[in-house]
Amino acid sequence: ESSMYTEAIQCYDKALEINPRYMEVHNNRGLALARTGRFGDAIQSYDRALELKPGDLEVLYNKGIALAQMGKGDEALACYDKLLESNPNDANTWCSKGDVFFESEKFEEALKAYDRSIQLNPKDETAWNNRGMTLVKFNRYDEAIESYDKALEINPRIEKIWSNKGLAISKMNEKQDKIDLQKIAVTLPKEDKKVTLAKPGSEEPAKKEKETEISFIQELMEKTRPAFEKPTEIRSDKTQPPVPKPDISRKDTQIPPKPVTAQLSTRTDENMKNGNSLYSNGKYEEALECFTKLVEKDPKNKTAWNNKGLSLGKLGRVYEAIGCYDKALEIAPKDHVVLNNKGSALFKKGRVNEALECYKASLGLDPNNKTASRGIELCNEYLAKSA
Repeated sequence: ESSMYTEAIQCYDKALEINPRYMEVHNNRGLALARTGRFGDAIQSYDRALELKPGDLEVLYNKGIALAQMGKGDEALACYDKLLESNPNDANTWCSKGDVFFESEKFEEALKAYDRSIQLNPKDETAWNNRGMTLVKFNRYDEAIESYDKALEINPRIEKIWSNKGLAISKMNEKQDKIDLQKIAVTLPKEDKKVTLAKPGSEEPAKKEKETEISFIQELMEKTRPAFEKPTEIRSDKTQPPVPKPDISRKDTQIPPKPVTAQLSTRTDENMKNGNSLYSNGKYEEALECFTKLVEKDPKNKTAWNNKGLSLGKLGRVYEAIGCYDKALEIAPKDHVVLNNKGSALFKKGRVNEALECYKASLGLDPNNKTASRGIELCNEYLAKSA
């Protein structure tokens, strides 16, 4: 499939040599570039198309999708808003706008956008599925299940929607079990002091949900830690988070990344030490604040950019994480571990061809790199299944 789009790009280039003012060709070239994961180049093509035909709604939509894929949510929203000024009844744009809000963890805004999309086009299973995912974030499981049912009425052959519905049912039952336990605790005789109950929610269901929602490949993967002065131990875990349009539903399977190792000086920045500690204790928001301060202070610190990416990934902000890995690779383009991390994030977002290239580059730099080898294997498995 990738070679097909590469050939198409070559044809578009030939056409533009003959007529460089052919707006539709610039747009189509952008689409082909986006399909090969070259979103930056795609945006340049869309911009050229918009120079030739300002305000074209189709090109604006395509540019918004590419910007969202690059983690530039604000710029993507600007494209969608401009499009909606001209056509406020574009259901696809409302759904894509909801996807950007979802990725930014602005779930209230995401829900409103999905509701508007469904109001305009109640036959879009993607919008119903993504609405269900958003409702799960609010623990509104009954409503989420209803949304998944609506999606499955439209298209019952999408496994990810079935998986999401199953997860919502499991979460709802888990919540009910906790309520029942609490009721039992209330009815226990006061003198029966030996009877104790485990704290409800000790497994942090919200976090667990983030790691299990929407998966199309389930594999044992390694956990991640931020960069320390010594190599970190590799462990195994299963992970499976969420996704946005343009594909039918949020399809993310994560190969969690391996952290960068860096030799820290005796006067290590407090933000780095604090960020590492917070990350290790699962306090990703606080860790992100530390690493953000560090890159503001030292924008050439590849370790800080990598760790910021890891923290963003843990928070589900994968597009932004990819941007951080890109920053790290601008500083150290031959860092095989950052390449692995970027590959993992790309794989998680369904950008498998790009992920494969990252893993191959990493393995070329370190032929004994098991993470890269496993990443290549998983990418090839996925591409074979989707061929």
